[in-house]
Order: sequence, then structure tokens, then C-alpha cells
Amino acid sequence: MILETGRVVSTEQVADLGTLIVVSAPLVASRAHAGQFVHVRPGERFDPLLRRPYSFNGIDRRAGEIELLVKPLGPGGGWIAERHPGDALDLLGPLGTSFVVRRATTHLLLVAGGTGIAPMKVLAEQESARRNVTLVMGGRTIHHLWPAHRLPLAVEYVTTTEDGSFGVRGRVTDALPSYLTWADQLCACGPWPMLAAIGRLREEAARATTVVPGKDVVMDAQIAVEQHMGCAMGVCRACVIVTEHGNARVCREGPVFSLGDVRFEGGEPATVGLTA
Repeated sequence: MILETGRVVSTEQVADLGTLIVVSAPLVASRAHAGQFVHVRPGERFDPLLRRPYSFNGIDRRAGEIELLVKPLGPGGGWIAERHPGDALDLLGPLGTSFVVRRATTHLLLVAGGTGIAPMKVLAEQESARRNVTLVMGGRTIHHLWPAHRLPLAVEYVTTTEDGSFGVRGRVTDALPSYLTWADQLCACGPWPMLAAIGRLREEAARATTVVPGKDVVMDAQIAVEQHMGCAMGVCRACVIVTEHGNARVCREGPVFSLGDVRFEGGEPATVGLTA
């Protein structure tokens, strides 16, 4: 864990997803991994008091830079989203657990919803040169999708929108079945309802008495849970979710969990995501 003063390199609005902030932070970038997050101080004083957690949206160790996708929610998120090139950002990280892509994986399926694109984009950038990668992303409208030109050319990009404005009409789970038969590993990040829907696919596969195509993939899936956090150090326990092993702190035992470990029936956490 590193406390570092980063410097904003550039900012850009990405449709309705939020503000993309590139930050020079060589120490944090050198240790960051997909699925982990950084805790950002949302002001120069102590109001707001609590830091804000953001998943890494990009990691460039050679340049010593990280990307954060920030939604201007509340005074804290608003302050961070309004930073300009040259401004300082007080960073604490990298924190939490990360995704683990198996060495034997040849077909990697990534699933994203909303700002859950952040760790999926990092995985796509890191893995597309080594294995086949398909990214399935869902959003309310075309304006809630990650731009295709910001992904490696080698990545197959499949999109769904609830209003049918682009890609498949519906949600990501409507597009998943055919890709589950293709993939040999699945990683996902997005809103709780999306993750719960993937969890139900796993439960159905586990109960099936016949052969279910793609069963092994969904049974062994990894997910990153979006959750509000207070201290991000595991002390305040404000980010607890229910798992097969009891209560777990998203900031310490997560954000990345095995899909089968999360008990979605325990109730949706009070959250607006890592990028609040």
C-alpha cells in the first residue's frame, strides 16, 4: 500500500459513463493490478472527510500512469471529476484483491456493466496479446457504453443496450449463453443486479441434471463487486457483503470474489459503485 501525490495528466468526458482522468503516479502504477482500486482524497481539506474508491481503468507501468473513470456523484466525486491537468491528487493504493487469469486460458470472456468496464478494460489490454478475448458490455443506452476505439483491435467487442439504441437489445445476460460455450474463463464487474443475474446462471447450471454447455466456465467465474467504502482498510466494515464463508469486507477480502462465494440472496448492498 502506497500513499502518493499524483498529478493529473489529462481529463476527458466519456459519454455518460463519467470523466476519464489520467494520473501520473509511478509508485501506485508499479504495483497496480486489474480489479484493485485506489482511494482518492476528494478535496484539499477534510470536507468531504472520506476518500473515494476508484477501480483502475488503465495501468501503464512504463509511463507511470493510471486511469480513473469518475462519475461526478456528490461533492467528493464532483471535486475529483473537476480536476485539471497539473492538479494534485492524494492517492492511497493499490488496495484490494485482483483478478487472476489462468495461464492455461485461451478464450477469456469479460463481462461489464456501466463503470464496471474499468477492470475489464485493464484485463482486455493486458490479455489480448496472449489469448483470445471477448468483452461483452451492457448499458442503458449507447451513451453508457465504452467507446470501441478505446479497446485493443484484437478484442471482440459485443454490446447490449436496454433501449436497443446499439448492439443487442436487452442486458448482458441475454448475450452470454453462446459465449459461455466458447470461453474457458469468465471475469465480470458491474452493478449488483447484473452480477446476481450471472450468479443465477451459475445456480441453474449447478442444479442441472443434464449436460449444460459452458457450465465449467460459469461455475469458476470471478467477479469484482462494486460497493461504497469508508476507510478501505477493513476497519469500519461499511462495505460488508454476505458470502458462503460469512461476512466479507469488499475492501479487504475483495473486491474480486469467486462468483460462487457471493450470496446474492443476502440482499443488495447499499451502493452506487466503486466510482461514487
